[in-house]
Amino acid sequence: MICPNCGKEIPEGHMYCDDCGTEINFVPDFEPEVENKIKESLTGLANELTKDEKKWLERKKTIMTFFSVCRKKKLTFLVCALAVILVVCLFVTFAGYNSRSPKYYLRLAGESKNSGEMDQAIDYLTQGNQEFPDDSDIIFRLSDYYLEVGKNAEAVDALKQITGSSSFSDEKVLSAYEGIISIYKQEGAYQEVTVLLTEKDTDITKSLREKYIPSSPRMVPVSGTYEGTVNVEITADENCSIFYTVNGDNPDNSSIAYENAIVLDESGEYDIKAVCVNEYGLYSEMTEQSYVVEHGAPAAPEIMEPSGEYNQNTMIVAVAEAGSTIFYTTDGSDPTVESKQYISPITMPVGTSVFKFIAFNQDGDCSEIVERQYHLIYTRLVSTEQAVNSIVNTLVRLDILLDTSGKVRGQDGHNEYIYNSVIEIQGAGEYYVVVENHVSNDGTVKPTGLMYAVNTHDGTVNRLGYDSSGKYTLITISNR
Repeated sequence: MICPNCGKEIPEGHMYCDDCGTEINFVPDFEPEVENKIKESLTGLANELTKDEKKWLERKKTIMTFFSVCRKKKLTFLVCALAVILVVCLFVTFAGYNSRSPKYYLRLAGESKNSGEMDQAIDYLTQGNQEFPDDSDIIFRLSDYYLEVGKNAEAVDALKQITGSSSFSDEKVLSAYEGIISIYKQEGAYQEVTVLLTEKDTDITKSLREKYIPSSPRMVPVSGTYEGTVNVEITADENCSIFYTVNGDNPDNSSIAYENAIVLDESGEYDIKAVCVNEYGLYSEMTEQSYVVEHGAPAAPEIMEPSGEYNQNTMIVAVAEAGSTIFYTTDGSDPTVESKQYISPITMPVGTSVFKFIAFNQDGDCSEIVERQYHLIYTRLVSTEQAVNSIVNTLVRLDILLDTSGKVRGQDGHNEYIYNSVIEIQGAGEYYVVVENHVSNDGTVKPTGLMYAVNTHDGTVNRLGYDSSGKYTLITISNR
């Protein structure tokens, strides 16, 4: 080694120059160029940190001062080396704490929250979530902060990043599901829990469904058509309440609470929907069954008088099973509930008649129609001659004729009455038809256009006419 003072050769191992006595310094002075480069490197690293990291700036100043002292005091190489190692360790530790890592964002969010700046805290976590989408700590913290400020929907969305991804452990996914369910329960959004746990079919969602969502209610008998009364029974899991509707609406906890079997005792169609609500207030999936109840048509009424010929007064008797009402018609039309109601035995009309009977039960079901045709003709007690005489005597009594010879007031000649035929008028009986002619004094015979009807059984006299349909009709002869 050469003495820096006199330039003489210094033997190896000597601490002083043998010629001039100058002390030998084994730690060379720092080259200005090297020192400047160290300063620039440290300054650059420090500037990469956030502006508010004043502690690092203070440490940088301390480090630079330490290097300066080392240079001035000409410390040994070993001491300087240890100092450099210490500086590097401090830098790495501090830089690791302050670089943009998940912990970095969690620290900033925590400091902002402690300062009451929740919006800023959420912004930090949102930035961290964007940079580190697979970090569950940031997501859980973000969800918690959203809940604190009342943003439940955003809290749920944050947790769904975990439940909807395959990047997280089962433990984290389960925690996220539990967190979402807790939020839904607080909001009373029970159906959302069902939707959440049925979107995916995994071991986790299956276990949660068994824990939180009740099984669908069980309803018997099954849908179908039944004759007679149907008792519908509904069962559910333990600690579950059952609610149902029969009007087609979807049931909820404001619907009818099931307590005993539902009795369907009237004919008709029924659509029963039921759900279970468990101790958590969560709904099961809906069960629906449809029933058609038919009590069956009532028996046809029994008519005691068969169709046929009758020659004496007869009462028509109809009998129906208990709970049924009989209706009937006599004009040939089919009876309905608007037709005449049978209350007591009916007098059979004289002549030909047609009756149709039907029975209706309390449910409005009808029986088959029973038809009866009757022909009631009394024994003829009046002859044709007696019928003609009865007409003449009646007209004389009414002063239509002046005498039994058929003399008409104010007219020449006289009227004569000629038997024509026997007819049957529906509902009235059998009648002789007698026509009226006017005979002039010269013997000319001219029909007057009038006809009379005389009952063959009792001799009752009526004028004979036609109704609008062209059928015979009886016209009562008025007294003058």
